[in-house]
Amino acid sequence: MRVYLLKRLLNIVPTVLMITFVVFVMMRSVPGDPVVALLGDAYNEEDAVRVRQAYGLDKPVLVQYVIWLGKLVQGDWGASILSGRPVLQDVLVRLPVTLELIVLSMAVALAIAVPAAIIGAVRQNSWPDYAATTVAMIGVSIPEFFAGILLLLVFSFGLGGLLPSSGWIYLPGTCPSIVCGVSFWGNATHVLMPAVALGIGRAAILTRLLRASMLEVIRTEYVTTARAKGVAEPSIVLKHALKNALIPTVTVMGLQVGFLIGGAIVVETLFAMPGLGTFGIDAIIARDYQQVQGFALITAFAFVVINLFVDLTYTFLDPRIRYGA
Repeated sequence: MRVYLLKRLLNIVPTVLMITFVVFVMMRSVPGDPVVALLGDAYNEEDAVRVRQAYGLDKPVLVQYVIWLGKLVQGDWGASILSGRPVLQDVLVRLPVTLELIVLSMAVALAIAVPAAIIGAVRQNSWPDYAATTVAMIGVSIPEFFAGILLLLVFSFGLGGLLPSSGWIYLPGTCPSIVCGVSFWGNATHVLMPAVALGIGRAAILTRLLRASMLEVIRTEYVTTARAKGVAEPSIVLKHALKNALIPTVTVMGLQVGFLIGGAIVVETLFAMPGLGTFGIDAIIARDYQQVQGFALITAFAFVVINLFVDLTYTFLDPRIRYGA
């Protein structure tokens, strides 16, 4: 296990480097110049040359990337071209918001998917099964932004402002400044609709996958043997069938992290949340190369780490799975 874990951790490095290099090259290939946005109406060629030299933008792309890597090894993620703030500081300030959104949206997805899949598998071809399948199909077909708009129309405008339509209230201990609001209840009301909007689509996917896995598992011989021995049906479903059916589901959950990060960009923009999603999209629009690299670095690292955690989870779900033997 230690050898396997060490190899996977070492594999993270080239994976993240490849992703950041691709983003680095693509951003510099996109039309637009951050220097023009920085200087604005005061733009002149002399000042533009000076700014490009100050940020190293006058050097070849490969040289710029090597310089960026050298600073990254020293813990320097660079500074924003437009605001001058350290990129690492901006990322750490916004990271808790996006992490909370992703965790809660996955919790919403599991809270819907697991009961629906169990009911659909245990009571196959019954009306609860058809209802779960229909809801799953609808959930897959609804984009995050459309689900968010529907939630806004119902809970923020249709029910007299029951839930806030935008903004953010921080959890205690996560506020980046002395002027932001801090409240458990306020945080819950602000994150509820974004988490549901982002989690509905994941719930639909997991419901269909888990239902199919459950149907396959409950027909196996060991489940039939357990029933013949008189084991209680809830114990068979939850302890034996569900645990084994979760293996493909956990795999898809790990892959869904990338989709959650992409969906978070849309949802955070829709609900005006100060997370990494809005940070990334604002950086791309402004052609702020340093901020875009920081966004690409943290998302790539999160994706590979989550998938490593998923692989290690297999050993808990199925004791027959061993690594490094």
